[in-house]
Amino acid sequence: MLSGILNILAGLCGVMGILTATDAFTVSDLGYIFWFVLAAILFLATIAMSSSSE
Repeated sequence: MLSGILNILAGLCGVMGILTATDAFTVSDLGYIFWFVLAAILFLATIAMSSSSE
């Protein structure tokens, strides 16, 4: 359950990174690097949660 939630959040952060990188819109002063790194961390947490729940 938690891995699914983390996966969805990581996907949304990836989309925000793409939208920020293409200047579609800006939410704040956070750059696209922030969103891509956050997405990568959340995807790694998803892998950790899914592999540890046996």
